[in-house]
Amino acid sequence: MDKRDELRLGFETAYIDGSVASNSFYSPQFVSNNYKDGKKVLSSIEDELLRCDKFQISVAFITLGGITPLLQTLKELEKKNIPGEILTTNYLSFSEPKALEKLNGLSNITLKMYDVQEAGEGFHTKGYIFKTDEVYRIIIGSSNITSAALTRNQEWNTKLVSTEQGEMAKEIVAEFNKLWNSQYALDFNEFYEKYKEQYKIIKHQRDIARKDQVVSLEKYRLKPNSMQVGFITNLKKILEAGEDRALLISATGERGIFVTGGRNPGFTRVSEAWS
Repeated sequence: MDKRDELRLGFETAYIDGSVASNSFYSPQFVSNNYKDGKKVLSSIEDELLRCDKFQISVAFITLGGITPLLQTLKELEKKNIPGEILTTNYLSFSEPKALEKLNGLSNITLKMYDVQEAGEGFHTKGYIFKTDEVYRIIIGSSNITSAALTRNQEWNTKLVSTEQGEMAKEIVAEFNKLWNSQYALDFNEFYEKYKEQYKIIKHQRDIARKDQVVSLEKYRLKPNSMQVGFITNLKKILEAGEDRALLISATGERGIFVTGGRNPGFTRVSEAWS
């Protein structure tokens, strides 16, 4: 059975009838984290890296915790001279400089940063493109290269499988290449020092914000004292009696609170306490 027939059978399993037996290598899949089943997005990415001839990755955020479990695999690819292109961004200044430096240190990887400030637009892609012979296997969804996204967060991704001639694969690869070759996609030496300083400033501000305790308004909610409770209770009685106005007299240092109804010519003592 040739690759095209394998793909057709894989599509039937994925989209028409799950009971149809097919080679999982050629079948689209749902990729997520599920600790109960031992599933991790990280495992799917590692598997694809180890069998690809070339890879291209475009993610908004990269952290040291995200690339650490991938480093051994990436070093194996370096030994085999498997080329990789990784595009990230300065969006929200979230990607960690140390992680970017480690990736750039691998001889087989070219790293670029898309400058959203200069481009005047956001950048929030999460796509992993793997090419093996003439077959593309592409993971697209919600997962950045962070530890939480690759191992434990609720993440939804789709693994697409296509030949080089497939329309969807062509569109995705073309979109990656357009961003990669954009004037706003900066080489490592162009962005790194400036971004590292910017990251330090933003990180310091975030650390300060985390230390500040969020004050609960419940703690400072005002409550009436016993004298005020007595007044409120008796005021309700006056209103229930049909009066439409009342007067409160509570002089500082005097003993007693007095209230009168709207048609009552005198004052009625409703409670006593030191004010």
